[in-house]
Amino acid sequence: MGVLTQDTTFARPDRTVRDTYARFVGVERAEEVPLTSLGLMHEGDLDKPVGHVSVGQRRRLALALLTARPPELLLLDEPTNHLSPRLCDELEEALGAGPGATVLASHDRWLRKRWPGREIRLQPDRGQGDGIGPRAEPCQQTGRR
Repeated sequence: MGVLTQDTTFARPDRTVRDTYARFVGVERAEEVPLTSLGLMHEGDLDKPVGHVSVGQRRRLALALLTARPPELLLLDEPTNHLSPRLCDELEEALGAGPGATVLASHDRWLRKRWPGREIRLQPDRGQGDGIGPRAEPCQQTGRR
């Protein structure tokens, strides 16, 4: 399972972007799928410590880690936060290519409108059901649950 949280942090911010990538995916995989080949990081940023790159660059690194070694289940919490519009488009294209299921939570209307998968909307319980928390609502556009 792979998870992309809203707040991307790394346990070792002193390690370089390049080293973090190689340690996570493995040296052999890092050679097969170079970080720069994913289009998420610039060559000039690879030798910077992870703690010295921007929030958006850390987010891109986290996406690169998930892309280079795709999981069976991918959980994405607001995946387009801190990304450029061009990179958001590329992310949308890449999400459909993974080997497993993707669960996406997003307020990004553009992403939700173009999302090809099933949609489940959570609404506050307003006196219906047990009142304990959110409940699944059918998607208004398609009627799917």
